[in-house]
Amino acid sequence: MNNALKLFRSNTNHILSRSLMAGTIATASLLFGFVPTVEISTETVIPELSFSYAAQAQAVTDEEITNYARSVLEIEPIRRSAYEQIRQITGSSNIPSIQCDEPRRLNDLPRNIRQIAVSYCDQARDIARRNNLTIRRFNAITIAHQEDADLSNRIQQAILQLQ
Repeated sequence: MNNALKLFRSNTNHILSRSLMAGTIATASLLFGFVPTVEISTETVIPELSFSYAAQAQAVTDEEITNYARSVLEIEPIRRSAYEQIRQITGSSNIPSIQCDEPRRLNDLPRNIRQIAVSYCDQARDIARRNNLTIRRFNAITIAHQEDADLSNRIQQAILQLQ
């Protein structure tokens, strides 16, 4: 009887921990702009959890393209300067990836490089906001233009007009 109780508790704890983990992932994903989807394949028994950006589905207006192009033009010299500072510190052209939307990855950088990266990210965020773009929208446009040639052309045209 005692073994049956231990097995029941073990199974119950396992189910509860998996449910809690799934709920936590889903909540965090929605907060950061991802949409969790569960895909069930006939070939596998285990459902697969995948994520996609919710903001990508929105059309990009001409005003947003102009604001995005203006932001990119302002951010680029700051990005180049940060890159050069990091290159001098590391003594290499193999620069660690700086992803402003992933604080965990920024925290993994060496302290002297992290300070440069955080400063760059703060400045980039302020520039985007000053140009009437939220960080989420700026990132969504960045991702969308990498996948949409028409959008990429519209952004290039806006950059040329602003230069």
